[in-house]
Amino acid sequence: MTSMRPAVDPAVRLLLDALGTYSVSTKEERLSKLLRARMKERGFKGVRTDKAGNAIGEVGSGRPHVLLCGHMDTVPGFIKPRVVGDRVYGRGASDAKSPMCAMLSAVSRGAVPEGMKVTMACVTREEGDSLGVETLIAAGGDYDYAVFGEPAGAARITVGYRGRTAARVSVKTHGGHASSSWAHPSAVDESLAIMSLIKEYEAKNTVVGDHFRSLSASLTVIRGGGYSNVVPKKCDMTFDVRIPPGRTSAGVKDDLAAIVGGYARMKGGLEAAVEFEGSTEAYDAPLDSVVVRGFQRSILKTLNTRPVLTHKTGTGDMNTLAERMKIPCLTYGPADSNLGHTEMEFVEIPDYLGSIRVISGALLEIKGLHSRAG
Repeated sequence: MTSMRPAVDPAVRLLLDALGTYSVSTKEERLSKLLRARMKERGFKGVRTDKAGNAIGEVGSGRPHVLLCGHMDTVPGFIKPRVVGDRVYGRGASDAKSPMCAMLSAVSRGAVPEGMKVTMACVTREEGDSLGVETLIAAGGDYDYAVFGEPAGAARITVGYRGRTAARVSVKTHGGHASSSWAHPSAVDESLAIMSLIKEYEAKNTVVGDHFRSLSASLTVIRGGGYSNVVPKKCDMTFDVRIPPGRTSAGVKDDLAAIVGGYARMKGGLEAAVEFEGSTEAYDAPLDSVVVRGFQRSILKTLNTRPVLTHKTGTGDMNTLAERMKIPCLTYGPADSNLGHTEMEFVEIPDYLGSIRVISGALLEIKGLHSRAG
């Protein structure tokens, strides 16, 4: 049975409206317009959009200056928004419209401590090429701290993500007739041999029981062959490589290039090469930073529960901004991250509303801690 009671809450209404506005990555224009209108209603100043389609607005002035950053885009597949009991369902209810809407709901004229500035940025294309956050970074900003909206639960603070690169391995042989396979090296067989070496490298860089501090290299795409009686002469593989803290993307790329190049030289006459698509460094937040301590205090006071610090094995916009702008960051938001990108995305309303109270309280705590530190 559908419960109408929670839907009258303005924060829940904002979430439902956002979920009802389909915003698959690169198609966020309608949602950006909606969020800019809601910012104006809540007294934000300087409400605007930029060349990436980000929706941006500010509240307050002074120091510290805190960036709250959520992403508008989702993976494909519309899910009709609905309230069922204490749950709100819809595409993005977990990843990541509920964290974004919680941030916006926590901030308005009068809700930000005096002498503090908050910039709310609802960015585009996080699920794709991260154009939104890249454009935000390029525009500059005198932020002291940044908080990114991703699901984990109202009592959990995400303080670390692994880095990432994509490795594309291409192998070529001369091919030949399958009836004399001994005379014609197979590009697929040679690729699988290279894959085994990459998996050995992965195993050597694994920390037992700690995925966050382990390197992973997952084969996500393999293409080779075209006829049932022809030895393949070309094979392409793509590896999703996640990089733990303490390792640089440049170092990992050098290692993988050495593995592929070394195998080609050992075989003699084999063409094998690797190219890399993008790179993001790992980020592990300093636990004594003002922003982490502010959220810890707020969770204790607001939810009357002990905050949980967590590390995730994925990669997010936090990595990029932290590396480039050199400011303390964390990621926070309601909902279960395991529900993201599924057909059953939902957020528990108490979790969602609790996270709004935590964000509001955290801003007050950050203001006090920053003032004392300065």
